[in-house]
Amino acid sequence: MRAWIEEGRPHLPVDIEPGITLAELTHRVQAARGRPLRIDELPALSDGDGALCGLWLATDDVDIILHAPSESKLHREQFILHELSHMLLLHDRVDDKVEYVTRSVLPDLEPATVIKALARDSINDEYERRAERLADVIATYIRSQPVSRFSEIFG
Repeated sequence: MRAWIEEGRPHLPVDIEPGITLAELTHRVQAARGRPLRIDELPALSDGDGALCGLWLATDDVDIILHAPSESKLHREQFILHELSHMLLLHDRVDDKVEYVTRSVLPDLEPATVIKALARDSINDEYERRAERLADVIATYIRSQPVSRFSEIFG
């Protein structure tokens, strides 16, 4: 089911159905992109006035999602879903922004290794709104249960 894709927009061919887990979605995104995906918490993201919830780094051979710490499992999941949504919407291919975070948050990371660092602190950005909208849709899929044969027959 690809009803979550906006008409005419490029996207990664990944099926997302009710009841999918974050782990399964992560696996499907890795398979579709043909590269490993690492997800790590990075406390430095929540430091300072320009704090970020998460960011996605697309290096030469691996995708990395870094997210701010959160005591809430749902909040953490939303951070990750937002970054996965950028991947699903192919924002590394259609967005020409390379952000400053590679230097300010990850000073030891070689600049040549990073193809894209997608991290913005403004939800008013077109790409951010699309990613957040898709993350919300996926969150409802994760929290819903797949329809069983029993439910189909007996309601």
